[in-house]
Amino acid sequence: TSWLKRCLGFSLPHTAFQDSSHMPMEPISFVFADRATVPGWLGVDVQDEILQHLLDVKPDRILLITDETVDSLHGDYFSALLNAKGDALGETGHSDAASEMPEVDKFILPCGDTCKSWANLTALMEWAFRVGATKRSLVVAFGGGALMNVTGLFASMLYRGSKLVYVPTTLLAMHDVTTSLKTSICFDGRKNNIGTFYAPLKILIDAAFCRTLPRGELFSGIGELAKNAALLGGKHAEGFCQALNRDRINSEHGGSGDEFAIDDSMLSTLLALGIEAKMTVLLNDAYEKTSGMIFEYGHTVSHAIEKAYGDGVVPHGLGVTYGMISSSYAAEKLGIMSAEDRVEHDELCWLLLRRWPLPEPKPSAETVLALAMRDSKRGLAGEADDEISDVLLRKMGDIVPTATNNLSKFPCSLVFEWLVDMGFPSQRETAEGQVQQG
Repeated sequence: TSWLKRCLGFSLPHTAFQDSSHMPMEPISFVFADRATVPGWLGVDVQDEILQHLLDVKPDRILLITDETVDSLHGDYFSALLNAKGDALGETGHSDAASEMPEVDKFILPCGDTCKSWANLTALMEWAFRVGATKRSLVVAFGGGALMNVTGLFASMLYRGSKLVYVPTTLLAMHDVTTSLKTSICFDGRKNNIGTFYAPLKILIDAAFCRTLPRGELFSGIGELAKNAALLGGKHAEGFCQALNRDRINSEHGGSGDEFAIDDSMLSTLLALGIEAKMTVLLNDAYEKTSGMIFEYGHTVSHAIEKAYGDGVVPHGLGVTYGMISSSYAAEKLGIMSAEDRVEHDELCWLLLRRWPLPEPKPSAETVLALAMRDSKRGLAGEADDEISDVLLRKMGDIVPTATNNLSKFPCSLVFEWLVDMGFPSQRETAEGQVQQG
């Protein structure tokens, strides 16, 4: 059996990707209910295969969209396409090979959520028409989750839907963004409140890009896997805990276990588990409106923390993991989760979070709460003015079902209490202290 089939059988393989050697691309289908079935391919060090997949589409032009960091690290990844037309022309100035090669235009966006703006979406549209994009042109999103979000939205709007290929470069994008039809930008200080649902033509994953990920970005991808572990339990919790296990890290890489290292075998396991978690649910809920809403667990507070710190400071998956322990706090206070089950849940989260504490100084609790109260999901659960909503768990693997898209509403004061307990300063408490001193 192939390495991909071993991984997608969801046992925990120990040999896949070993020694970081080339692994040819193998097919995997991303089935979004009856809305779309997207062919995907996954391998390691598969640059030539990815380029051929793009040429197989036979576009007249490739609109390559990337960000500053990816371009600085991997700017030559598509150089064979960028140079191919000139090479094919040769000395004569004409050849059949050259006429068949697409033009390639590259647009470089800023990194992280900064790229997800009206201004950048507008700039992409103006650029596309300026360089002569047609309905035969192919949009290629080459980067992480944020880059894929805005590029997907751009492609969904250009000519009312243009051909789109995702080439993700981060762990989070490989298992959590490719496995969704969502596209988005951020507007008016809110996260992902403008967007569409749109299916790419292909998903091409080269796991070798994970070798160059900085610590925070790698942890971001692992954070979304912590969410899957809490929601689904079982093999998802087992795989996550194995990846963060101090004894494993110590024995395989030396050191105290506090350093973090992950080999390609473990990476392949995590990637396979992440894809399986999302696609099993989205097989019946392509637009993530009902059963798929569970993957919003922890996101209400996460988005608020990310925005309060400023774009790019708190990696998304880590924000989600902090949001999860906010929701477990509320669940215990509401009598939904026992103290013992909360300890088990939070211990799983802290396996990751102890390696990435929140930066100081923290924003105020009032600032974070105000942003959480403007979450894009607000209204689905019929929240009152003093309520907020999120997915809640009774324990790991046991989701509280509701008639409101699996979202539960609860007093927003519980979020504020948790924020203060976590060391987010309270303007209210500061003011009260000053009054008492006076």
